[in-house]
This record gives sequence, C-alpha cells and structure tokens, in this order.
Amino acid sequence: MKKWNITLIAIIGLLFTLLTGCGANADPNTNQPEVNKNRVTEESSSGEEATFPVTIKDATGKEVEIKEEPKRIVSLMPSNTEIVFALGKGNDVVGASTEYDNYPEEVNEIEKVAANFELNVEKVLALKPDLVLAHGSNLSTWEGGLKQLEDSGVTVLVIDDAQSFEAVYQTIETIGKALGKKDEASGIVENMQAKLADITEKATKITDDQKKTVFVEISPAPEIYAAGTGTFMNEMLEAIHAENIVEEEGYPTLNEEAVIKSNPDVIIVNYSYIEDAVDQVLQRAAWKDVTAVKETQVYQVDEDLVSRSGPRIIEGVEELAKAIYPEVYGE
Repeated sequence: MKKWNITLIAIIGLLFTLLTGCGANADPNTNQPEVNKNRVTEESSSGEEATFPVTIKDATGKEVEIKEEPKRIVSLMPSNTEIVFALGKGNDVVGASTEYDNYPEEVNEIEKVAANFELNVEKVLALKPDLVLAHGSNLSTWEGGLKQLEDSGVTVLVIDDAQSFEAVYQTIETIGKALGKKDEASGIVENMQAKLADITEKATKITDDQKKTVFVEISPAPEIYAAGTGTFMNEMLEAIHAENIVEEEGYPTLNEEAVIKSNPDVIIVNYSYIEDAVDQVLQRAAWKDVTAVKETQVYQVDEDLVSRSGPRIIEGVEELAKAIYPEVYGE
C-alpha cells in the first residue's frame, strides 16, 4: 500500500500507515481490500488436528510451511506486533518495524529493523529469526528485502492487509495458528465479537432522524484526505449508525468547498502529527458555518485504536462512537 516516492503526498500516506499499522494505502485514493485471503491448512498423519507443522497461504498466494513453534519472531507491522503480544508470545519478539511500533509498552525496548521507510535486512538476519511476520501493505516496498530473507533461509509470512472486522478476526486466527496459539486466538476473537455486538446493539437506539453525518479527515489542508466508502473507517461508522459524507471510495482528496457543502454534524480528526489539530479545524475561516464547527463537534481519535487491524480495533470503534454519539455511548 505504501508508494514510497518522496513527495509530500507519499510521505503523508507513509506516516498514516506507520502510525496506524492497519495498513492504509500510500495513495489514499486506492480502494482497500475487504477480505482477508490468508488460509491455513494443518497437516496431521493421525487424522487429528496437529499444531505443527502448519502450512499457510499468505498475502502473496504462496504456501508457507512453519515446521515448529516460532521462538524468535520479527514483526514488520505494528498490528502484527500487537496480535503477537495479545497471543502471549511477546517474549519471543526479537525485532519490530519502526519507532511507530509502540504497543504494548515493552515493544519500545525491542530492536527496530527499519528506518526512513527502508528495511534493514542485515539487522533482521543478525536477530536470527525463525519467523518474520511481514504485511501486505508494505510488500511493494520491501519485496526485495523479504526475498533476501527467504533466500537466507528465514521463514517469511506475509499477512493480508485486513480492512474489515471479519478480516481482522481472520488475521488474528491466522497468526495464532502460525504461532501455535489457536485457542488463545479464538478467545481474543470471541471477546472482540462480543464487545462489537454490545456496541452495535446500542446503535439500534439511534433513530434515523437522530443519525449524524460525519467527515473523517486523515490529513489536513492543503491536501485534505478523507476516509470514503469501502474503507474500514466507513464500516465502523455504519456499525454505530452514522453516515459518512464522503461518497467516493477509498481515501480521496477533497476540496474545502465539498466538505462545506456536505455540512457534516461531526468532524473526526484521524491524525496526530499536527499540533492542536482540532483547533486548526475549528479556526478554518471558510468552515465557520459548518454544523460541526459551529457546534464544536470536532474530535480527535486515537489513530492507533481506530486504524490498527488488531485486538484493540474494537476499542477504537467505541472511542469513535463516544465522540459521535456521547448521549448514547458516554460514560
């Protein structure tokens, strides 16, 4: 997903992906995949389900065999890292992607293997991993480096870029199977599903005349990018009975006139690299008559929570819901 040309637009896209880890396309206009293609086949000579070896069809379509339980893991995406820790395998993580790989807190002490958007193959090899968890969103950029790792005998599993709730669940189960933590993965997914069900149940209390229109800004002027249809953010809005004002698919650029004309009830700021981002939106002179600005309904959400395709994504939905419908989801 990251097209790493060093232009302002590309840098914004790269920062968005690395900060969130759910994998957003560096070209925000690119439509996001909505299904996870990872598929796991377990081998057993006795006819019973065996933990290892496992063979997984990864995001590249390649069958990857994992012969034994991984003990030294390098994760090349923050969402992958969060899943590994949630599965109880955090102590086996010897390398992580960049400084944006920051949760849980212990990850800050783990060796980082990428900088300036480049994968340091030598550093990865020096860590002697028995499994590298790569990610579909940075495949086009790091494909050469990943091949070097494979040629050196390292097992590389490319995880699909999950862009729906169901795809996130599948990702967790896939990584769980790869690490010999199937039961733990199932438990995490069941817990997530139960929490999401509670959130969507509350949304049934919101009538059509109470339904709010929302604009989700993922980068500010002069290049305003927004979350459109066919994105994970759009699915989250639908789950809480909110309406996305952006009708274009993917992550289109919008001019100010389009946002003003749509007159959203709520504006969600989904970035943190700009200081006082909410105040800057509220101070846009041309937006003074927009309902969200007039009524001070502009909120910044934790981009890691709402964008990383891992166990905390449901917390992100809840944070989004509280911002848009505090009367329904407030404490």
